[in-house]
Amino acid sequence: MAGKTIVLTGASSGIGAATAEILVGEGHRLISLDIKEAAPGAAQHIHCDMNDPAAIDAAVAQIDGDIDGLLNVAGVPGTVPPEVVMGVNILGLRHLSNALMGRLAAGGAIVNIASIAGFTWQRRINEINEFLDTPDFASGLAWWEANKGDLRIDPYSFSKECVVVLTMRQAGEALNRGTRANSVSPGPVETPILPDFKRQAGEEQLDWVIGKTGRAAQPRDIAEVVCYLATGPSRWINGRDVIVDGGYSAGITARWIDTSDAPIRTRRE
Repeated sequence: MAGKTIVLTGASSGIGAATAEILVGEGHRLISLDIKEAAPGAAQHIHCDMNDPAAIDAAVAQIDGDIDGLLNVAGVPGTVPPEVVMGVNILGLRHLSNALMGRLAAGGAIVNIASIAGFTWQRRINEINEFLDTPDFASGLAWWEANKGDLRIDPYSFSKECVVVLTMRQAGEALNRGTRANSVSPGPVETPILPDFKRQAGEEQLDWVIGKTGRAAQPRDIAEVVCYLATGPSRWINGRDVIVDGGYSAGITARWIDTSDAPIRTRRE
């Protein structure tokens, strides 16, 4: 259905740009939030740093009326400072979502970008819930600083684990308004920041992962799923994390991918 008003973060590049292209092509009204230039076809563009709660509040003040969708696509890799990773990937996402949740029209949807790096969220569910119980951006960052040494996980992966669980929480909040919340967890994607992810994970290791499915995803591969959850016939999907990695996670779980030659494993040995 055309004619929805969609707020999209990270709309100017990568998955966000591919999502914007689909939405505009379908006739939706796009409000883009990014630190970069506007996505082509956006009805409104708001310059916004997702690591700055004041900037997020200023952006929200420029959005008029109700919206039909909030797509939290903006994110940074683990090569940037940890406090920025936590700020953009989860705390800013949560801050914006909280500000706009009450303005989602009935039938609307939130879609958050997580990652297969957050695949093992169950291992830290108590810590994640404790983190998500913090009331605001500043207290969330303070919690991270106080507890990061005990988590035994890098900030990028932890931030994405938190996105998965936050989405489950949002699903309950949204349900009372006749709206939904879901997340999408991509594997490696051919975007401008893929080299950063290779530096983060190790180039050999990420190339090995990509090789197991034959290629990295294209941004549109992920954007199609985001748009399906946001505006497609998906009204009974709520609180789910949809893994979009060409089968890689399935192969690891079901053991049809042999990990014996994985660079990260051979390095440990």
